[in-house]
Amino acid sequence: MEEISLFGTVIFNFLGINFTNTYILGIICAVLVFGLFAIALQKKEMIPGKFQNFFEFLLETIFNFFDGMTGDRKKTEEIFPLAATLFFLIIFSNLIEIIPGTGVFPFLRSPSSDLHFTLALAIFSMGFIHVVAISKLGIFTYFKKYIKFENPVMFFVGILEALGEVTRTFSLGMRLFGNLFAGEMLLMVICSIMPFFLPIPFLGLELFVAFIQAIVFSSLITVFYVVTTSAEEH
Repeated sequence: MEEISLFGTVIFNFLGINFTNTYILGIICAVLVFGLFAIALQKKEMIPGKFQNFFEFLLETIFNFFDGMTGDRKKTEEIFPLAATLFFLIIFSNLIEIIPGTGVFPFLRSPSSDLHFTLALAIFSMGFIHVVAISKLGIFTYFKKYIKFENPVMFFVGILEALGEVTRTFSLGMRLFGNLFAGEMLLMVICSIMPFFLPIPFLGLELFVAFIQAIVFSSLITVFYVVTTSAEEH
């Protein structure tokens, strides 16, 4: 069984850069997501085939789900490319943990069980949201959300809101990491005790968790986008 660690295991070093198992598999997942959708949607037919129809159904279903959350079609269209990409990338990454041999072979570990991976997704996503918020609201309107000089109480509230953005980013990454890391450790233990029939119910549970964590992460990013890019109302 692979040594339990919060981070991936270094597989090889190239030009002074450590390539971990989770990093390599994360790249593979990203390429798979891009490749599948590129192949499915590169030639859109008026009467779509089963392959194209399936992927269009997936995108339409997710779009409608996010649109129901935002209540604003324009904002949904703005954040959908990021939110949908995160959803598919995370669910592909999560599903690696149900592959037989996870935790046994050093190269096989879910990227979502690596704290570096989940924090990187959270930091990039929240950074993107704040950059877009500055471009949409203007730098002065944006910072007025966090720097308030009306009175000492509001100044303190603004500081708390700014700190909240930091903790929100951290909690996003930790939530995804915690659930997948715990699930992977559970499967490793169960498989080491009885590797044949006992893990089956737990595999079903992890499939459910993999989907839920992907939808939760992308949904939170969608909600944060709507809130952050909206002008403050007094």
